[in-house]
Amino acid sequence: MTHYFLGIEIPDELKKYYKEWQQELKTILPYKRWTHEKDLHITLAFLGEVYAERLELLVESLKALSFSGSFALTLEGLGTFGKNNRPRVLYVDVHLKEELSQLQQQIVKAAEVLDFELDKRRYRPHLTLGKKWGAAFDLPEERLSELQSQFQTRKHFEVTAFILYKIHPGHVPSYEKVAVFPL
Repeated sequence: MTHYFLGIEIPDELKKYYKEWQQELKTILPYKRWTHEKDLHITLAFLGEVYAERLELLVESLKALSFSGSFALTLEGLGTFGKNNRPRVLYVDVHLKEELSQLQQQIVKAAEVLDFELDKRRYRPHLTLGKKWGAAFDLPEERLSELQSQFQTRKHFEVTAFILYKIHPGHVPSYEKVAVFPL
């Protein structure tokens, strides 16, 4: 069985921009995995393992929804998940706008109606740059603050669609577009 998720693709120029951030950050931070440039995205809902029949039902359900239209998103600054001294995820923060929140909630409701078991944690939109801290040493708190000050440029883009992605573990890039849902 294959794993899937729903997400927002960022424009190619932003992918290139954040790849440059990654190249600089790789010389400073020991993450085991850095997101491939083509895989940079904002997750809306991780679906996990999905059988083909259920996937078809979800696609039809999402196509039938009415969305409020395109909207602008802002990405700004570095954030981390996990312990500050050994953060498991390094990301670019995405401002949680009402339109993004509504879109994510519509998608979650459509998936839950079809008995998908989704993450129950509060939605925290982000763009993952690196994961899996790969060193025995701790990251000094002041160093993280310095990096957050250095990498804080604000970027904007227009969200016009969201995408159903299929995950190909062990491949680089790892994500394949399966369906596009215009807003």
